[in-house]
Amino acid sequence: MKPPFQCPLRCPVCGAPLIPGEKMYGCAQGHPFNVAKEGYINLLLSHQRKSRNPGDDADMVLARRRFFDSGAYDPLSEQLCGLSVFNRPGPLAVLDCGCGEGHLLGALSEARDGFFLGADISKKAVQIASKRHRQATWIVANGMRQLPVADASMDVILSILAPRNLAEFGRILKPDGALLVGVPGPNHLIELRRQLQFSSGDFKEKADEAAAKCAPLFCEANREVLTYQTLLGREQIADLIQMTPLFWRSGPEAKAAVMQLDRLEITVSFTLLTLIR
Repeated sequence: MKPPFQCPLRCPVCGAPLIPGEKMYGCAQGHPFNVAKEGYINLLLSHQRKSRNPGDDADMVLARRRFFDSGAYDPLSEQLCGLSVFNRPGPLAVLDCGCGEGHLLGALSEARDGFFLGADISKKAVQIASKRHRQATWIVANGMRQLPVADASMDVILSILAPRNLAEFGRILKPDGALLVGVPGPNHLIELRRQLQFSSGDFKEKADEAAAKCAPLFCEANREVLTYQTLLGREQIADLIQMTPLFWRSGPEAKAAVMQLDRLEITVSFTLLTLIR
């Protein structure tokens, strides 16, 4: 971390500021948190998780990494990096809550100046993120509980295809900060969902629903829709199914049939909402 940003992390035990070190972060009350060899910090306390290894498992995380690396979602990264909220003068402090394997925050950290913090409850996801994207800070934390981040310390919070803790986002954002919410667009993966016998219309109201749920604390300032077609090969199809809720919600016969396809052209559709106070 470099000036002008002070470490915004807070001790998950007592709430005191965490002082960063090369191998350990600690607070004035003497609570230590080791920096893992990959570079991340585990700030998830035992009572903040429902299982020993919460969040996405290794297979899902690795499938997501391979799919992002294939370039199929590159337009999403480009659209995100080009949003006007990132064109403010000076470096920004950005939190990606539910960062997964870190592709989107990693892309931002390479394109912009600032302090970039990724948080996810999946230890495996954070391990993979921190090994590749060293310019960002990565923590294991439960985004649906109190986050170990200082009040009014972030300029931008990302919540892309992730659960939203609006009360915590309101606490962590600066008064003039922005919340970026990404949800599936109306026809997102419609061809794949049809193959798996899913409803083709269940994403139509996602953006309006997200804006309405955020309304008590945030109002919509901008909405951008990204839609394009891309041709997937067999390995990409398998990874896409593995990395999404389609894996758990599809029957084994339907999944097996789709995974035998040599190629499938799909529609990718996302809506990006910019919300402010």
